[in-house]
Amino acid sequence: MLRILSLKFGRVYRCGKFLFIVALFVILLMNTHNLLASFQRNELTDRRFIGLNKCPACFGTSWCRKFMNSQVTFEMWGRLRFLDFFNVKNVYFAQYGEPREGTRRVVLKRLGSNQELAEIDQKICKRATGRPRCDLIQGMYKTEFARLNGDVRLLTPEVVEGWSDLVHCPSQRLLDRVVRRYAETKDSGSFLLKNLKDTERMQLLMTLAFNPEPLVLQ
Repeated sequence: MLRILSLKFGRVYRCGKFLFIVALFVILLMNTHNLLASFQRNELTDRRFIGLNKCPACFGTSWCRKFMNSQVTFEMWGRLRFLDFFNVKNVYFAQYGEPREGTRRVVLKRLGSNQELAEIDQKICKRATGRPRCDLIQGMYKTEFARLNGDVRLLTPEVVEGWSDLVHCPSQRLLDRVVRRYAETKDSGSFLLKNLKDTERMQLLMTLAFNPEPLVLQ
């Protein structure tokens, strides 16, 4: 009995494996043109792909010039966009080059899955207009992230408490350090928000509210 079940399972496994290979071949065949185009272009120079078209509703712009100048390029498999279906975590391997330093391997990661990023866009729109869809760029200027620009000199606990796990119960010392690290300034004292550009302040506050991971890493 066990041998019969083992044989049946083996046949089902081989059949499933064969169907998977056939399906993959069909997908490749249907996307031959896109496949060739993927190897010829650098998606990392596409404003929409890197999210530059959403700024200031984005998580920062310090590397945008490097992307647009083709200093960062995907490695072989990262160029194939149809594989994004399996890349739920949005993690990519790439090569980063500097004229004087040569090329080195880097790992790129979006700050969430496509669904999570879409939910962030919806939250921004709801804060701005009460609706889940809007012009993100215009909507960003109607949120508290923009209104805080002129009203707050220092980032204080009462302003951001509860926005995310990082600031669930924040101290002034923690917030001062977060702002200093973000501004890449000396690690002492308080750094006034007015010393940041309007867009930088909005990006800092948005990152603090929706995904403070890059602030923690900084």
